[in-house]
Amino acid sequence: MNSYQVREIEAKTGLSRAALPDPFFTCLYRSISPYRGCTNNCAYCDGRAEKYFVEGEWGNDIEVRTNVARRISEDIDRGVHLRESGSIGTGSGISDVYQDVEAEYGLTRQTLQALVPAGLPVCILTKNALVERDYDILSRFPSVLVMTTITTVDPDLSNLLEPGASSPQQRLGIVSSARERGFSTGVMAMPLCPFLTDTPENTHALFTDCAKAGAQFIYPGSLTLRPGRQKEHYFKILTEKNPSLVQRYTQLYGENRQSGMPRLEPIKPLMRQWNDALRTMNMPSLIPHSIFKKHLSLCDTVFVLLCHMDSLYAHRGIATDALKRATKRYATWLSDQRTQLRRKRIRVSPSDPFPITRTLDDELRYKATKAELMYALFDNERLAHLISSLILNDSVFDYPSLSQMPG
Repeated sequence: MNSYQVREIEAKTGLSRAALPDPFFTCLYRSISPYRGCTNNCAYCDGRAEKYFVEGEWGNDIEVRTNVARRISEDIDRGVHLRESGSIGTGSGISDVYQDVEAEYGLTRQTLQALVPAGLPVCILTKNALVERDYDILSRFPSVLVMTTITTVDPDLSNLLEPGASSPQQRLGIVSSARERGFSTGVMAMPLCPFLTDTPENTHALFTDCAKAGAQFIYPGSLTLRPGRQKEHYFKILTEKNPSLVQRYTQLYGENRQSGMPRLEPIKPLMRQWNDALRTMNMPSLIPHSIFKKHLSLCDTVFVLLCHMDSLYAHRGIATDALKRATKRYATWLSDQRTQLRRKRIRVSPSDPFPITRTLDDELRYKATKAELMYALFDNERLAHLISSLILNDSVFDYPSLSQMPG
């Protein structure tokens, strides 16, 4: 277990809703993370970046929101969740809810216990096997997605890049145990670090072992290095452990983009290779439609699907300008309709749970029965027909084949 310094603080908010679901986590609700900072101390983590305003020494100084479970309970008592259905994402991009400090404080477990009465699905992302401790509570949610990040199955590389996380074998164990408990599960294979973990040998072993463990998707991504603390720390690790790579990284990340993105020319072919390899395995390269349609309302499911289709087609070199325009039109319609409904005092009753969700979904289902209405919504006849068919047939869009399949 790593050493760390703790500063206790109070959470100001608990459960909150977005105007649109998060296409990455496929959730509508975000419950605040109990922790800020992370003892996983991953060499590549962009949580170090100045953008996130995390104080102290990264990997050592952890802020602990001791009252987060109480805040969430108060929100649920106030009925924050009663009008809209949607998955709750636990965690954040700058902490792991099952990092070492969780064994001491148990705030993630308390948070899950507080969320159970909401009766909403939940999704979790972690690099730590401690999540298995809470499978008893997760079994009480209507639907669960347990994700783990694995960037390599080589223990030496993992120790270099992810010193505070559970071993790759333990994380593969999370995938297997989650499937055994009936949860949805998959792997975030990101970031794949240039010349270290993005090699054909590493990705082949990684994808193969994740599939054997029972992963329902493998989501690969490349490394970003934001100028400042994140990039400086990563280069420090390279200089100490792999000095021969420093010049290659200097060339690849020499543009110093604020986003941290590398030069795209050498990265695009790699990303296409990863996605081609996964397609050959019949493995989705994003959280698949068949999973997140169990976690989100119909309207939100369509939005996430459109975002994913844009990525899937782009990886195959297919132009997506028309799809982007249609997605923007749909996002505007959905966020505007949702905003209007949230402003109204809509009654909630046991016979009519989640009335905002029902109203939005009913409107979209009605449009699906009228070709002219769906065309007006998307301004794209082919896409309008596909979405209508998915809705009316309750089918799913299969990512490896890019085709409609029975639900």
